[in-house]
Amino acid sequence: MLTLLVALLGALVPTVLYILFIWWLDRYEKEPLSLLALAFLWGALPAAFVSIVLEVLFDIPVQAMGGESLIASLVSVSVGAPLIEESTKGIALVGLVLLFRHEFDNVLDGIIYGAMIGFGFAMTENLVGYFLPILQAEGMEAGLINILLRTVVFGFNHAFWTGITGAAVGYARLTPTGMGRWIVPVGGWALAVLLHAIHNTGVTLLEQTICLSVLVSLVVDWGGLMLLLAVAFFWLRKESQWIERGLYEEVRSGLITPEEWDLLRSAARRFWFRWEVRGRGGRDAYHAIGRYYQCATELAFKKQHLRTLGEESGNLAEVHRLREQFKNSRSFALTWLGLEKS
Repeated sequence: MLTLLVALLGALVPTVLYILFIWWLDRYEKEPLSLLALAFLWGALPAAFVSIVLEVLFDIPVQAMGGESLIASLVSVSVGAPLIEESTKGIALVGLVLLFRHEFDNVLDGIIYGAMIGFGFAMTENLVGYFLPILQAEGMEAGLINILLRTVVFGFNHAFWTGITGAAVGYARLTPTGMGRWIVPVGGWALAVLLHAIHNTGVTLLEQTICLSVLVSLVVDWGGLMLLLAVAFFWLRKESQWIERGLYEEVRSGLITPEEWDLLRSAARRFWFRWEVRGRGGRDAYHAIGRYYQCATELAFKKQHLRTLGEESGNLAEVHRLREQFKNSRSFALTWLGLEKS
């Protein structure tokens, strides 16, 4: 019973903390909880269990030819596992952008969805493939060390790898036409497979290289993660610029005031103002302001899509619809705040 509890806590607690970080990272337009949950569950269930089955099938001919040799082990963990796992995770990103295009705006959204898939996959893999078996076979000390390694030292790995694929899919989302829409996602997936393979190779060759290969894996994993986070923050700045440009046009048309524009273009000002409003108006006011923020951001983003992609799937009509939606949310928010409508 204690073993199961430790394994569950070891898998769940870090996952929750990492998901909260991803939620915080998505500053301007929070992705729908339903889609985030769908992405997480895809990683935790279909992707994880299909990967297990495919990896077992992949290992049958490998072991038949190479037995228990180091080469066979490397083929299994450094070729089979990365190819299979990044494919089963990555296919969900393609599904999301095809089925929910209106919620998949840019590179940052791709990173968010990719990370959610990766965290779901890692949670299941850790619990079923490592934590429970090691705790039961080798005891509490070995199990806790493994939990520390897989949730802290290498805790972001699956989210990092699938986040790369997601970033590439998000970039393709903003590509008007041409081969880039197909080449970039394939390239992102290939890079994710390569980095996954480097990590697995480094861990597998730990004894043969006197831990030097693990150091290479650590540098690649954490260096790549920092680079991906830098890309995420760069796109946060891009989103701020989209909002500045898109809503400044609404200031000029008289829909919003310059003070509102100044508020809406700053994630920090949004956050503190919303909590200040909650103190004055309660939960209803807090949610009204949140809806106002969301509608303003969706309008600005759709106007950017219209500039970048043209009509695509009725972008101009969608801009008009979102503008009306924003007017309604603004009216409701101002009523809660007790301000005169401008």
